[in-house]
Amino acid sequence: MKHTITMIFRTVLMLTLPVVSALAQTSFEYKGKMMRTDARHLLVNDIRTKEKAYTFRTVNEALRYAEHHARKDTLWTNIYIMPSVYWIDNPDDEEIRRPEAGEKTPFAMKVSLNRVRMTGLGEKPEDVVLAVNRGQTQGADGNFTMFHFTGSHIEAENMTFGNYCNVDLIYNRDARKNRKRRKEAIVQAQLAICNGDYYSLRNCRFISRLNLCPFVGARHTVFEGCYFECTDDALCGTGVYNRCRFTLFSSKPFYTTDRNGGAVFTDCDLHSKTRGTQYLTKVSGPVTMTGCRWTSDDPDLKIEWNKRPNPEHRCVMTGCTLNGKPLNVPQPTEQLPTVLPPFAIQVQTEIVPGGWTMDCHKPKDTMLYDWQADNSRPAWGYAEGVDGAEGSWGMVQLQRGARMMYTPKDERKAVGRQTCRVTLDPCKGPGQGFGSATGQYLDICIKFCTRTLTGYGIRFIRTPDYDHAVEVALVEYNGGTVTPICSPQRCDLFKRGCAVTLTADSVSLSADISNSNYPETSQRLEAGMPHPNTYGGFHLQHTGSTGASATVVKEILLK
Repeated sequence: MKHTITMIFRTVLMLTLPVVSALAQTSFEYKGKMMRTDARHLLVNDIRTKEKAYTFRTVNEALRYAEHHARKDTLWTNIYIMPSVYWIDNPDDEEIRRPEAGEKTPFAMKVSLNRVRMTGLGEKPEDVVLAVNRGQTQGADGNFTMFHFTGSHIEAENMTFGNYCNVDLIYNRDARKNRKRRKEAIVQAQLAICNGDYYSLRNCRFISRLNLCPFVGARHTVFEGCYFECTDDALCGTGVYNRCRFTLFSSKPFYTTDRNGGAVFTDCDLHSKTRGTQYLTKVSGPVTMTGCRWTSDDPDLKIEWNKRPNPEHRCVMTGCTLNGKPLNVPQPTEQLPTVLPPFAIQVQTEIVPGGWTMDCHKPKDTMLYDWQADNSRPAWGYAEGVDGAEGSWGMVQLQRGARMMYTPKDERKAVGRQTCRVTLDPCKGPGQGFGSATGQYLDICIKFCTRTLTGYGIRFIRTPDYDHAVEVALVEYNGGTVTPICSPQRCDLFKRGCAVTLTADSVSLSADISNSNYPETSQRLEAGMPHPNTYGGFHLQHTGSTGASATVVKEILLK
């Protein structure tokens, strides 16, 4: 039986191969030279009308063929792409893209191959567009990324890689292929992550905003004559950028750079949309800039390497200008400011009358998100904030789910009117409060029973609707289940200097939000309590990520 199956398979294969080879090859022009498709010269043309050998309607199909072919051939494969917009992921499919099992990042396409070169056949890189339009919480669960390449010696030339989640796709060759961005709120929307070496990109455009990730991860990546649009945490930290152009929409285009070689810029043009200070990295890393020209919308813009540049990292700037004037950002030589480790607060899981509970807790409405409460280590520490809360000291979350509760000394005593005032310095400077819209919020509650998790409060939460603000609403806790009791509102005050005053009487709850840095602006929320109570406890729950997404709790006053 086994031999019979083998013979049938061989017969089918022999019958199939002549049919493929009999297909007419496609002729096309490249740099004034007529070429024909073959196994190592593939053509992508989405308007072809009949089957021809080694010609594909999508970039995905061509890459899959190259991937299969590369397993048995050590020569280069060239993929030539005719002008058009090629969607690597279907933008009209409403299904949410999720990571594969065991991973955190959803990809439109994962490819494993070596020695492949993709070339756009248009007159300019705008003519050939490889596109996706999903990002974190906007069509995807996770930081959606167009490609994951595993392999070395990958090249691309004369094309655009774009994640149009938060950027309009404008295709000048054919307006019918234009597409409006998914949402205005900017989220993590990425292009290409690599695992390999020797990546080369020439005359390409890389379009997105947050976490652009243009071929990030390779040990050596060279960009020649390319263009980039991005906000924070975006550029390739091992990249060499020669004669490239940049439009920087925020102040930290690198998260950090490679500790050995760093990022290198030569003869580049960089335009900053930032006001105040333009940094290069969020976390200190080496950068070299030679003969580069900075321009700015802010005539008083300052350029610095990093908020806390490490003198061990070689940062060199020579022959550069800012708005036409000589620019010299010196190599950091001063020792880093002393950063004390957090003074960890001992875990206290028990509820003690007249005392504080300081623990980690995973609320019911976060069960869809992959993190766990861990009370084997502290959830809170006395520490300095970072980024937007730099220089601010207070109680800071050391892990996701950090919670603190106060239980009255006499729990049976009926409490009528209760107030609290909490002052906060969120580390997210622009006002989005939390790392992403993945169940990340801060609840502050009074009229609270710490044993049953019942009471009333206010919730600050990051949603997909805003990238420089949070959503706020009054809420009711009932046995740990949370229900809004007023319509949610946009809040632009949840940044350094934020103060929240909660007031409850026997039937109603109000919240007043202000910010010492914006004294002319305030916000008030009011609602009746559906189930009035006489509890007198306090509750604060933070489900956001830590570090640069934490919140410094400066002060808590209870009456």
